[in-house]
Amino acid sequence: MIDFHFDFETRSRLDLRKVGAVRYGTHISTEATLITWAFGRTGTVKAWRIGQTLPSELVDVIINPSKYNFNAFNIEFDFMIWAYAFSRQVLKQGITLVRPPLKNITDTMALSQHFRTGGSLEACARMRGLNVSKDKEGRRMMLKQCKPKRDGAFVELTDEEWIAFERYGKIDTMILREVYYKLPPLPTSERWIFEWTFRRNLTGIMIDTELVDVLDGIVKDNMPRLEQSFFDIVGLKPKSPKCLAWFKPHFPWIENLRADTVRDMLLRCDNVNPIAAKALKLKALAGSTSISKVKCATEMKHNDRLYNLLAYHMAQTKRFAGRGIQIHNFPRPSNTAVDAIPEDLNVHDLASEVRAMIPNLQDPIDFVKNLLRRIWIVEKDKLLYCGDFSKVEPTVLYWLTGMGEVSKTAYEEMAVKIYNMPLEAITKDSDERTIGKHSVLGGGYGMGPDKFKDQVAKLSGIIMEDDFSKHVIKTYREVNAPITKLWKDLEQSFKKAIHGEATALCDKKLYVMPMQAPDTGVQIRLPSGSYLYYHNAHLKVEEKIMDIVEIVNGQTVVRKVPRMSQSIYYMVPGNGGIPYRTNIYGGLLTEHVTSATARDLLTYSMYNLDQAGFDVLTSVHDEVWASAVAGRDDEFNQTMCILPYWAQNIKLTADTGSGVRYLK
Repeated sequence: MIDFHFDFETRSRLDLRKVGAVRYGTHISTEATLITWAFGRTGTVKAWRIGQTLPSELVDVIINPSKYNFNAFNIEFDFMIWAYAFSRQVLKQGITLVRPPLKNITDTMALSQHFRTGGSLEACARMRGLNVSKDKEGRRMMLKQCKPKRDGAFVELTDEEWIAFERYGKIDTMILREVYYKLPPLPTSERWIFEWTFRRNLTGIMIDTELVDVLDGIVKDNMPRLEQSFFDIVGLKPKSPKCLAWFKPHFPWIENLRADTVRDMLLRCDNVNPIAAKALKLKALAGSTSISKVKCATEMKHNDRLYNLLAYHMAQTKRFAGRGIQIHNFPRPSNTAVDAIPEDLNVHDLASEVRAMIPNLQDPIDFVKNLLRRIWIVEKDKLLYCGDFSKVEPTVLYWLTGMGEVSKTAYEEMAVKIYNMPLEAITKDSDERTIGKHSVLGGGYGMGPDKFKDQVAKLSGIIMEDDFSKHVIKTYREVNAPITKLWKDLEQSFKKAIHGEATALCDKKLYVMPMQAPDTGVQIRLPSGSYLYYHNAHLKVEEKIMDIVEIVNGQTVVRKVPRMSQSIYYMVPGNGGIPYRTNIYGGLLTEHVTSATARDLLTYSMYNLDQAGFDVLTSVHDEVWASAVAGRDDEFNQTMCILPYWAQNIKLTADTGSGVRYLK
């Protein structure tokens, strides 16, 4: 196939950031104002702008797409423009556009994310050693032509302005081509995951639009009252930057009013003025990212679906990231909410039940927050199957370190060690089990007492004393000595790899080795055969403050002592296009290999479910959602837990269920 590198510039009366690529690309007002393209490694970069006759070489791509490999950066957007907006425009010239098959589509952004060279074209270019200079004038023209005026009309560029605009587009296409040829293709298994992500993002997931509309109505009716209640106390709007000064006398330690800070403050309201505590709760509700999801769903919904929900391979651990409504951080329903949610959620017409409850709601905004997860549905002749791997990261970590299976009562057993109390005294909803659970899930990655204390407070609301947090971490490390050894082994092996030496770890499940030329750095081969990449990894000698614990006159004393040590750094691509250096250490490396291996198990299960005829809808952390006819519950569970050849001796289980909507 002939490589066809291309890039669109567009204009529309819709805001792409608010509505997403699918709704934007299909909207009747959206037009392709400029396409720049080039063929192969050396072809001249050319441009077509709106109103011009299509050149014959571009017409051939339009009508014979099977001859070409379509390559763009974030190709989901460019594909939507090609398939809809541009298709409408070429039809006016009597040409019928034929869409390229999925196997003919390459996304340089996906390549860049997989090989960890950047999420933006500029960042990737810099990580690959290319000189990138911004065309400020061309960018100004791009922004000028795409923004509609108050009357809905668009600015028409002059001939000189078009020259600058075309130059801007051509530069992007030249950079795209250079980056593409500096990156290897995706491995076969990753190619399937990319294609699934592409297909799913453009197919979307069904939502209960009637329920969304009801929830949106509740927010619109009650948010002004909530904001007024806040104003009556504080004398400011909830989003005013001056709010920090008002709260400062009541919470002297706060430095900002970000959502996570406000959440932490709410956990510490016991000895605070009740009026200030009430204002803080109002502030949290008014600024809730969860409530903003209702508005996001309203703006982005199209044909009763939400699209473009996942970003492929965004994290160092190869995990998906959320887009748009951010499906990964939907709030869990609260069991202590003032307003109880309907008892039977497994119904098609949940909106009518919610509508009937509205007059009696005591806390409408919180009620909406607790129902958000229920908007996800499937077709009426299907069920939504959900499977969540049980304790998958501890399972992988135990498997890597040879510690055997994770016990079904692992959380309770950890609590027994921490609290020195009998197993039967640890109840399911107790604080003791919660602390045991968090130590099992979080302690395996070198987390210190301070971070552990903060994490437990954020996730469970339990406030621990400093000494007790230290006791929990110390207990975890004593009980799980092979895991703490892995931290050290990974860190030492990483340092050896920087100096050119490869090391096998975990009974040859992991290999830490230098990167292959021309790249420099370290790569880690995972049990699946996939890799994690750490570009330009290097050592730096620097001073660190170490805690020295001594016993003085029978008392434990901790002294802060400066010590010189070797720290490990590697380069990551910044969102703004400027690479920066970040620190890595044994605990974090352990998290990377564990989470990435869990991800490989998850995507393998997604592939098997797809092959078994389930319509795999999405992945959320360690969950898989799929759509299928009723009666396949056992098959879904069994298929999800099929083990790959490289992990035949791991014990993998999943909690699964099904319903007409998402019920977890």
